[in-house]
Amino acid sequence: MHPGIRKPSNLFMPGLAGPGRTIARNSSYMRNATSISSTFSSLTSTAKQISAMVNEDLPIYSSRDLSPLYEAFTMEDDENGNEVFVYSSFGYITDEWVVYFGQSDVRKRDLTLDIIRESLKRLPDEDVYPEAPSNITVFSLPIDETFYLKKPKLGLAFVGTGLLPKLVLYEAQTMELLLRNPHPHIIRYHGCLIERGRIVSLVLDRLPDTLYYRLEKPSPKAKPFDVKNCMRKIESAVCHLHKLGLAHNDLTPMNVMIDNSDDPVLIDYGSCQPFGNELITAGTIGWIDEEFTTSAQEHDHIALEKIRTWMEKLASPAHDERTG
Repeated sequence: MHPGIRKPSNLFMPGLAGPGRTIARNSSYMRNATSISSTFSSLTSTAKQISAMVNEDLPIYSSRDLSPLYEAFTMEDDENGNEVFVYSSFGYITDEWVVYFGQSDVRKRDLTLDIIRESLKRLPDEDVYPEAPSNITVFSLPIDETFYLKKPKLGLAFVGTGLLPKLVLYEAQTMELLLRNPHPHIIRYHGCLIERGRIVSLVLDRLPDTLYYRLEKPSPKAKPFDVKNCMRKIESAVCHLHKLGLAHNDLTPMNVMIDNSDDPVLIDYGSCQPFGNELITAGTIGWIDEEFTTSAQEHDHIALEKIRTWMEKLASPAHDERTG
C-alpha cells in the first residue's frame, strides 16, 4: 500500500475492512499518492491523444457505469476521528476491451458525467493485458448468464508499473493448473478470452452470492446455514491447493461463493502462488494477522480460523435474535 494511504474502499464490497485484492503490497512497488498521480498523468498523456484521435463516444451516463470505482483515504483520521479523503479512481472497459482509467479529487458520490469523461484516459493494451501464451485455453463459445468474466483489476497502484499484466497472467496460469487438477469446491475455469493476441478476461462459472452476503444479509427465505459443512468444504479446497504446492493467500468471506445447494466454492486466485514465491498482492485486512509478501500455507491456516470464528458468530442463535 502507498505510505500514508489507506486501501481504497470498493463500491461493491461494503462491510469489509478493505478489498485488499487490488493493492500492491510489495515494498519495492510502494509509492505515495503524489508520485502515483504524476506517473498516471505522464503515462496517459499520449493515451489521451490517442483517445482524441479515435474520437470514441463512450456509453457512460453516470458513475454506475464505471468499474471499478474506488476511494482512498489517509491512514490517520482527522482530529474529529473522521476519515480523510484523498482521491477517487475509476475505470471503464469497452465492448472491444479497450481500457480507460481515471482519477479525481472528487468523492465518488459527487462525480458528474463531465468530470468522469474529462478524467478517463485510455491505457495501452500492454499496460493491462498480458500476451496470451500458446498453451492457454482459449474460450470461444457464446457468453451467456452462466459465465462470469473476470477482467483485470484496474487500480491506481498498478498504473505504469507493468504489474497488472503479470497478475492476469499469473492467475490464468494458476487456473490452467486447477483445470488439470479440479476440485468440486474450487471455481470452475473455462478458459480465457483473447483479443489482439492478449488475455483480456478469464471465463469462470457464475454463482449466486458470496459467503459474506449469505451470512451478513441472508434472504428471508434462506434455510439455516450449516457452518460445519461449509467449513469442511472450504478446508477441503484449501487442502487441495496445498497438495499442489499452492497457497491461496487471500481467504476471506468475499472470496468464497455459495452455490444453489448452499455449498462453498473458493474463488479469486490472483494471490495464489507456489510456496515461497514473492507476491504482488496478498491478504485482506481483518483476515490476516500481519502483512506478508511471500506465499505460505500458514497464511491460509490463519485466515481459515478467522473465517470459522466469523461464521460461528453470525450463524449463532444469539446473533439471529439480535438481528431478527
